[in-house]
Amino acid sequence: MAGQDVFQEALTLISQGEKAALSTIVSSKGSLPMSKKAKMLVRPDGVIIGTVGGGCLEADVWAEARHVMETEAPTLQKFILTEKHAGENGLNCGGNVEIFTEPLLPGRADDMLGDIARVRKVRGSAVLATLVSGGDQVGAKLLVHPDGRTVGGLGHALAEACVREEVAAFEAIPESLLKVIEIGTEPVVVFLESICPEPTLFLFGGGHVSFAIAQIAHSVGFRIVVIDDRPMFANKERFPMASETLTLEMETAFDHLIIDDLSYVVAVTRGHQHDKPVIEQAIHTSAAYVGMIGSRRKIALMWKEFEAKGIPREKLDAVHAPIGLDIGADTPEEIAVSVVSELVQVRRSQGKPIHQGISLSSV
Repeated sequence: MAGQDVFQEALTLISQGEKAALSTIVSSKGSLPMSKKAKMLVRPDGVIIGTVGGGCLEADVWAEARHVMETEAPTLQKFILTEKHAGENGLNCGGNVEIFTEPLLPGRADDMLGDIARVRKVRGSAVLATLVSGGDQVGAKLLVHPDGRTVGGLGHALAEACVREEVAAFEAIPESLLKVIEIGTEPVVVFLESICPEPTLFLFGGGHVSFAIAQIAHSVGFRIVVIDDRPMFANKERFPMASETLTLEMETAFDHLIIDDLSYVVAVTRGHQHDKPVIEQAIHTSAAYVGMIGSRRKIALMWKEFEAKGIPREKLDAVHAPIGLDIGADTPEEIAVSVVSELVQVRRSQGKPIHQGISLSSV
């Protein structure tokens, strides 16, 4: 079940009195199909939300999750995924990975998951520390907010102090970090992961291409906001996957939006006369991505108009236009694959501009 918030799904389950098990990649080396911090939630009925890579690895982790649900005892598993292993078992990668699997139980995980949900709801950030090895409180969690406020605890004062030191340099903390802390004769291993808002895709235009983009972008972790000046094209019935649907005039839309460095702006309106005010406003924001659909000829003409108004060429060069990766896309669905592929490429490359757009003869 792709595109679902693992933490939110876990909170929903335990709020209903159900058990669950959560598996997280806490360290990895070599060639692996997923990045660190990948998570997989296993429900009591065996249904999986999220993934830790697929194949035999995921099957083994799923079995362990079912066992952990029964025993209510967390485990830390190490897998060596060699090429020989891959050949025998069908895995398509090689490397080493450690996966921490923990039970999520009603009455025990509610407060922590609830606080994580609140952080995400207000698009805030925090660092979640989980004790994955050492001591008698494996699975204990400490959520540290940027202002130093904490929720929960690890059961080790020294470990908590070390975590707070890491969070003091909050912007320097990577997406995830496995930290070994020496306490007495037994080291304590803590996994730190950033809790941050998902990127927001602002889709200007509510037509067929926009709908196809929204579907795919939502499935790969983007929060969707659809803007159109026609209410029949910007509504929840048409875009059920969208967090917001807004009816706004394109010329003043940005007066009503909060655009930050986690924002992706895509103009796929019904014509260049509507794309133009969107791009003109978007290039003056801190958006991680600004893109526009259309032919190279129409884009060149628009750029001339912008330059005549004094807009610097470097701002225009940062716009992804024509939008999307050049895969020969033709249908709305193919165009959506091209566009979302570029969005993911930019997200994974930390916003470095990569221009490989598709060119459409008309819009």
